[in-house]
Amino acid sequence: MAENDRLRQQLRDRHRLADLAGNSGAIRRVRDLIAQVATSVHSVCLQGEAGAGKRRAARALHAASTRSNGPFVVVNCASLLDADADAQLFGLDADPAGGPGQAGGCAGRAVGGTLYFDDVVRLGPLAQNRVLRLARERVWERSDGARLAVDLRIVVATTRDLEPEVSSGRFDPELREHLASLTIGMPPLRERKVDLPMLTDLFVEQFAREHVRGVRGVSTRAMDMIMNYDWPGNVAELRRTIERAVVMTSGPVIHHHHLPSEIQTSGDSAAVSTLGLSEALEAYEKELLQDALRQTRGVRSQAARLLMTSERVFSYRLRKHGIDTRRFR
Repeated sequence: MAENDRLRQQLRDRHRLADLAGNSGAIRRVRDLIAQVATSVHSVCLQGEAGAGKRRAARALHAASTRSNGPFVVVNCASLLDADADAQLFGLDADPAGGPGQAGGCAGRAVGGTLYFDDVVRLGPLAQNRVLRLARERVWERSDGARLAVDLRIVVATTRDLEPEVSSGRFDPELREHLASLTIGMPPLRERKVDLPMLTDLFVEQFAREHVRGVRGVSTRAMDMIMNYDWPGNVAELRRTIERAVVMTSGPVIHHHHLPSEIQTSGDSAAVSTLGLSEALEAYEKELLQDALRQTRGVRSQAARLLMTSERVFSYRLRKHGIDTRRFR
């Protein structure tokens, strides 16, 4: 247990990844599995929808491992053709980059670290065979018959279940069997919506810093829309959405109109349209009060000045809407 706690702390401190943040059971299981297998040399398969954070999970796994000081090399499997698989993976037998008796190519660059195969189902039969031997035996066999040790760890990612690929004859059953023993499923964002507020805040902070913007948060209405949307593009789509909103926002808060139209129509606006005028105005007033408190971290006097009203009137309206300032501190 102490070792797992240490690895989880390493994961947080050495490679902070917003995609893996959250308190949902689904993402906690992913973090726990990464901590448990980090020190192993066995290959790992990350399975999940596009945009679910597989590559970032692979980087987190690398960062939490004893190989964290080594390289993290990405192989795009769609461009790794059978015709030149050996050359791309290992280079030529006398590759100057690797030197005589050493692997070149992707494997050579990844020695001492992690070799990550993105979208492994795109590999052809010969490339799959080479990956299997490299993953299982960690050796490279030269054309002259010499077998050379290659010290690296294999991590692969797939958006598809490998079993149907095996049944159809498109995927090597031995490679699938090897990978199945250590598979980590990456949950889609729609199954961990409880994590959306934390992920949103982390992305706002990240992109406000990167783009030198004074954005500090998201309005209540905008957050409602974010929560109502199903995020088919998963964390990657949320990341892009928040970055775009940060760039478009001139003030300290991202509002609903800064979000893409498909998110604005994801349910919140439909609900609002059913309200009468007085109810809609009450909802808007409550949103303004909460936004002001969020910007001032719950300081009542500053929030009142922000809305150009007195602290007495501001406090009255807080009581009217049942808003507790302590939750914004």
